[in-house]
Amino acid sequence: MKDPKFLKNFNEKNYIFRIGEVSKMTGVSPRQLRYWEQKGYIHSVRNEKMASRVFDHRNFVMVRLIKYYLDDGNPLSAAIEKSQKRMQAVKDTHEIIVEMHHGFVERAGRTMMDMGYFDEAHTKRLYSYLNDKHEVVYKVEDVKD
Repeated sequence: MKDPKFLKNFNEKNYIFRIGEVSKMTGVSPRQLRYWEQKGYIHSVRNEKMASRVFDHRNFVMVRLIKYYLDDGNPLSAAIEKSQKRMQAVKDTHEIIVEMHHGFVERAGRTMMDMGYFDEAHTKRLYSYLNDKHEVVYKVEDVKD
């Protein structure tokens, strides 16, 4: 059941929100959003159909992170820095998951994610699944010709 297109074709740019929607969802005022945009911390685009600013999913998440770190007592400069580091970590994690995902297989009555070869000689593959307690379980199996 290999379907790499599922993960690779996800386009977060298709998820766009108007400035008022971002404000309502995050608790950050439109004025503050415009200020952060002016400073280059977040970026909006103008929608051809609407004159208002719209923010893509990435920028929405960035706003949420900045607000989180501000609410946690950080000054704006630290909130921006921590948010940028977190966004990079999320991007790196997403790329790793996309690269290691080789579809789903049925093993021992369970649907498991095929995570690819476990060794350099390509004699073993790594699989994972969630057990009944929602814990990740890993399984290494010999590759059968």
